[in-house]
Amino acid sequence: MGRVMGIDFGTRRVGVSISDPGGVVAGNPSVLHVRSQEQAITEIRELVTREAVAEIVVGLPLSLDGTSGPQAEKVTSFASKLSSACGVKVTLWDERLSTAEAERLLLGLSKRARKKKEKRDIVAALLILQSFLSRRVNTTRQEGSRPEENGTHSELNGSP
Repeated sequence: MGRVMGIDFGTRRVGVSISDPGGVVAGNPSVLHVRSQEQAITEIRELVTREAVAEIVVGLPLSLDGTSGPQAEKVTSFASKLSSACGVKVTLWDERLSTAEAERLLLGLSKRARKKKEKRDIVAALLILQSFLSRRVNTTRQEGSRPEENGTHSELNGSP
C-alpha cells in the first residue's frame, strides 16, 4: 500500500496529513504557509519524497448540490500540477462538509485556540485523508465494489 497524504488546499494555508506506512490511519498533521501554488507544490513534493508517500488525496470543495464552483476548479488545476510535479497518483476527494466538521470538532477548544484557522485546516486534512482511507478499506472488503462507482472522486496519474 504505502503512505497516503491528505491535503486541504488553500491559497495561504495548506493542511497536510500523512497516513501510517500501511495506509490505514491518518496522522502527522501540519500546515504549510504558502504564498503561491508553486511554493505549495514544491513543499509538498519535498514531503512526498521525505515521507515516501505513494498517493495523494486532495479535498475537492464541491457545493452542497454536488456541482463544481470556482474554488473546485482551482483545486482541480492545483491537483493536476501536483500530480505532474510529484509523479504519484493524486485523487480528488469530495470534501463538502470537512471544514464544517472540523469546526464542530474544535468547539471543545478555548475560544482563542478555536480562532486559529490553521487548526481547522489541520483537522480538515485529517478528515479528508481518514474518510478516503476508511472508504478504501471498506471497499476492498466488499467484492465487486469500487470506490470510483460512488462519484465522489477522480484520479490523476502522475508521471514519474
